[in-house]
Parts: sequence; C-alpha cells; structure tokens
Amino acid sequence: MDFSNYDRDVFLIKTDKMIDRGALMSRYSRTASLDIRDLYKKEFNDPERAGDFYRRIFIEYGDESISELVTAQMGIQNISNIASKIIEEQRIGLSYLEKSSRYVRYDKKTSDGYLYLKPDRAGIGYKSNEYENICNSLFDFYSSIYNEMLDYFKEKYPVESFTFEIGDSYYKYSDINNLDDNIINKSYKSALRAAVLDEIRYVLPASTLTNLGISGNGRAFISMIQRLYRYNLQETKGLAESIYNELRPEMPGLIDDAFSKHGYESIEYKKCRYPVDLYKRYSDLNEVSLISYNSEDEEIKKASRLMMYNSSGSYDSIEYNDLIDDLYIKRKNRRDKLGRAFESINYLFEVNTNYGAFRELQRHRFLSIIRKPLSVYYNYDIPENISEVESIKKDYISLMDEARDVYNKILESNGYLIAQYVVPFAYKYPVVFSANLNELAYMIELRTTPQAHPDLRRISIKMYNELKRVHPRLSRLIKFVDVNDYHLGRLPSEFKKEIKRNDVR
Repeated sequence: MDFSNYDRDVFLIKTDKMIDRGALMSRYSRTASLDIRDLYKKEFNDPERAGDFYRRIFIEYGDESISELVTAQMGIQNISNIASKIIEEQRIGLSYLEKSSRYVRYDKKTSDGYLYLKPDRAGIGYKSNEYENICNSLFDFYSSIYNEMLDYFKEKYPVESFTFEIGDSYYKYSDINNLDDNIINKSYKSALRAAVLDEIRYVLPASTLTNLGISGNGRAFISMIQRLYRYNLQETKGLAESIYNELRPEMPGLIDDAFSKHGYESIEYKKCRYPVDLYKRYSDLNEVSLISYNSEDEEIKKASRLMMYNSSGSYDSIEYNDLIDDLYIKRKNRRDKLGRAFESINYLFEVNTNYGAFRELQRHRFLSIIRKPLSVYYNYDIPENISEVESIKKDYISLMDEARDVYNKILESNGYLIAQYVVPFAYKYPVVFSANLNELAYMIELRTTPQAHPDLRRISIKMYNELKRVHPRLSRLIKFVDVNDYHLGRLPSEFKKEIKRNDVR
C-alpha cells in the first residue's frame, strides 16, 4: 500500500523507497495535478524515475531544498567522542540519540580490548605505544574505582538520610511503611550508579567509543558528510565516505552532491574559513563569562513590540514593563515558553568547563557554538567526591598529568587534531556561543533540575546569575530555576519512575 488512504485530504506516503517519497512530494511545487496520488499512479511506474527526477531538478533548477524531502534513519557505531561531537554540530535537519556515559558503564572489554579508538584507526603510527598505554591506564583506573566510589557514596549518602515524595507529601525513609521496599531500593541503587558514573567518567579519554542513532534529511546528511571530510582526520574522512556509500542506494543522485565539484569547493572553503589558534594558553579563564549583551531597556522595548505585533494599538501606547510583568504571571511551569519575541534578545557567553560537561552543553541546538580543537592547555577538573578520597585523588592527578605529557608527545609527532584523542573528559574546554533569551530560559530551567548533570547545573546557575546582573527585569521571566544543592540528584526522578512501573504491573 503506497498511501495510508486514497480518499482523504490528509494521508501518509508509504512507498517502499524513501527517494520515491521525496520525489513525489517535490512535485507539489511543479504540477497542476489536484491529487499527487493520481500523479503517482500515472508517472511513477519506472523504478529509476525518482533518481532521474532528482538529477534533473538539480541540473535544471539547482533547487537543493527538495533534498530535505528525503529522510533516512542511520546507526553509526564505534566512533570516538571526537567524531561524534563533529557530527552533532549539525543543528538543523538531523536528530540524534547517543550512548550515554552517564548511564552506561565503560569498563567492559571486547576481543580488541577497552572501548577506545585503536591507533591504526586514529592514524597514529609513531607514538602508538604511548597512545595505547595512556588509554589503557585511564580505562584501568575507571574500572578499578567504580566499586570503591560506589561504597563511598553509600556511606556518604545513606538511603536513610533521604525523604521521598509520595502523592503530595514527603516522607522520611523511616516513616514509609506501606510501600514495597524494592521500589525504594531500586531507585536508590539507580541514583547511586548514575552519581558514580557522573564522577568517574572524567577519566575517560576523548578516544572513547560511542554509538549514535541519527534521523534526518538528505540536505543535512550532505552537510554532515562534508563537515566530517573537511575535519581531515583519518577517522572522520573514512566515516564521511562510509556514510556517503550507505546513503547512495537510498538517495541516488541526491547524495552525490556531497562530493560533486561544488561539494569539494565548499569543503575547501570551510577548511580555511576559521584559522585555528591552538597555542594561546589561558589557565585562569572564568567558568562562565557573559561577554556581550545590549541595553535592557532597548531589549524590553524590542521584545514587547514583537509581542504586540498583531495588536491594533500604537507602539507608543505600549506599557513595556507591564507586558513583561504580565508574562511573568502567566508562566505556570517551565513548559510554558517565553515565545518567539524573546528570540530577538541575544547574549554572547564564554564557558570554560570540562569536555564531559561540554558534551551535555552541545545538545542544546539553539546555542551557536564556536570551538577550538580539544587540548590540555586549560587545566582539568577534579570531581568533588574523588577529591575527598586521598588515595584515588593522588592516582587521578598522576593520570591527568601523564595524559598531558602523552598529548604533547603526540602533538609533536602527529599534530593537534590527532593529539585530541588522548585528552580525558576532565580537561577544561573553553567555547564561545551566542544564544537568545527564549532558549536560555528553557536551558537554564531544564538544566537546574535536581537530576541534571552537576557540572551543567553549576554552569546554568552561573549563567542565570549573569543574566540577573545585567538584565534584572528580563531575568525574572526565568522563574523556574532551582539553585538548591542536591545529593544523588537523580533519586527523586528514579523513585517516581519505579512508582510508575509498579502501578503499571
């Protein structure tokens, strides 16, 4: 069945080939037919027709937008965290799910050893022994401290010290009598595990392998292929070619644009667009700096005018602050967004956090991030609880210093792109990004919830404080910010999850 129905004005196109679906939808702009289902019966009998159609449209019209009508779902496995971050820089047209180092343990071994990119795939010949030794040492340490940190967390944060929300009330652990102990124990164990994995993932190197599920359209895949190719690592160039080859049968003619004459010109231009200055070494950057913003009075006027765009009244009659106060009152929870008018208010931030936390930050698509290659030039973070266990802290510091030494050796022999692979997640990574107030409100309120990653909670609170400093009236709109301290921040959400599971049974 090629369509979900043949007699209604709303229907699903269900042809076997995705290229046929895109080619058929693109005909809406170039046919007088009243129903494309009739057009499909008449013109789409030839198996090669869709591919030929796309080639003709590109040649005759140069209309690249029709490539957005063809989509694919792709799995990409066993790639480094360097490659996955390059892929995820695509903010429009692709959606991702990535294996999480917050919830998945990385102490497993395969027949090839620990889960990191091996030197032959990374393009490391000279210094490959040093590369493997530091990666194995980091994974050995990660594996060895998991149980010790789990015991430390149990002792520091015993289940008896927590209260649990049941219905509209909170109960101490000792006061809960009518609830299955298994519910509390499961949620407590899940929260402990998450907290420990948050803590020990700092030692994982950027070469750590991950898996991605990607759903997106042809135009976005073309851009992603070109980005991977121009990054000029052996891994990313090979990955670009593999993705291209997998998509060719699904998007014949269309995906060829990635490596057409025009495609190669685009790759070369983007290679030289931003020169890389890796060697400026700053060790004293603030974790969060607001480096550009406009006058609050002007921003309030601008947003208020946009809010009242459909009003019949004069702009001169608008009480700007009244509109802001009214919106403040109307927001009942964090799912009530500020709205598109506040996308006109923009800020420029510099954030200097560890690479592990950057990976969470990058997931916010509306942040326009500009970043350098990863390096060891900005020092590293020591997680709070690891710093409290002296024996672990000593080995941790020793490994971070050793990783820095190996980075410098690989930098000398293989260059700064390849040297990235040995940098642990703990090393700080300054990035600059612009963001609008609508997105910042969403991000700050989401990332200050108790279950958010501790580093991103701290960064979001600091960003919020910066907004309050420069725009006290506008920042009031970000009203669902939780600045409290939490231990085992995932425990409330894990507890609610176990309650729901129990109710379903």
